[in-house]
Amino acid sequence: MFNLPSGLSNTAALPAPQVLPEGQPAQSAWGNFGGFVNSALGNAMNAYAQYEGIQAMKNAAGVAREEQSNTTELENGAAVVVDVPKAQPTQAKATETMVFGFPQKQVIMAFGGLLVVGVLLKVAKS
Repeated sequence: MFNLPSGLSNTAALPAPQVLPEGQPAQSAWGNFGGFVNSALGNAMNAYAQYEGIQAMKNAAGVAREEQSNTTELENGAAVVVDVPKAQPTQAKATETMVFGFPQKQVIMAFGGLLVVGVLLKVAKS
């Protein structure tokens, strides 16, 4: 169909082989910020690991229980004294169950009274 001139073949031309850069990569505009972040995070994780190791040793030796028993517990849950220490609960008499802020017995009596009034009105109407 098409006649090729002499000297040309029917094969497609291959692209030139890719040349990769050699040596260190060029410095970015951020400098070595990524290395700084990685280093800071690594140091923070190491410090936390040391802290947890110390806490584990304290728990194993019972020192943490001793420290906790000597620490006063406060009403607002603060670790430092900023409020009056929590009063020890005393054995109080059993309190009555409250419903809507009223004693349960009064609430039941009131609903019963309303029911009786409703039945009386229904009977009077018919």
